[in-house]
Amino acid sequence: MNINQDFLNYIRPYLIKLRDKIGGDFIVFGSAPLYLLGVVDFTGKINDLDVNVFDRAVIPGEAREVTFHKNSEQKLYKIFIDDLEVDIGVSWPGYGDFIDRIRSNPIIVEDFKFANLDIVEAWKREMVKRYDRPKDRDYLHKIEIFRQRPNL
Repeated sequence: MNINQDFLNYIRPYLIKLRDKIGGDFIVFGSAPLYLLGVVDFTGKINDLDVNVFDRAVIPGEAREVTFHKNSEQKLYKIFIDDLEVDIGVSWPGYGDFIDRIRSNPIIVEDFKFANLDIVEAWKREMVKRYDRPKDRDYLHKIEIFRQRPNL
């Protein structure tokens, strides 16, 4: 597996500070694994970082609670690590299978866990199905192109 070293060098300090803040039992989710694997080109900065935690108790007290698509059962907790917004999620009702799958086979790089490409793709498909999000449709297209490359 090829890792985008530029992205890893960029994200590492944020992950270290996040680990210092909430402990090491988190998995990086959302688009970050796509940058890590080279599915999406990394241009030097990302908009935010999505992580999933198993234990709600690790969410910092200063985190701002927001709902995802105005669904009160789907909450995210936003904090900043330096200049990067971090969205911390826990299992949502009806999404337990995804959380189990995220945790079952992560990509581990330098002791940090990233969701694997299969689960990121499944999640993006679910987001398109439920919410018709254009950015997720775009990510699915990039995953398809990536999977068609030789030597994967």
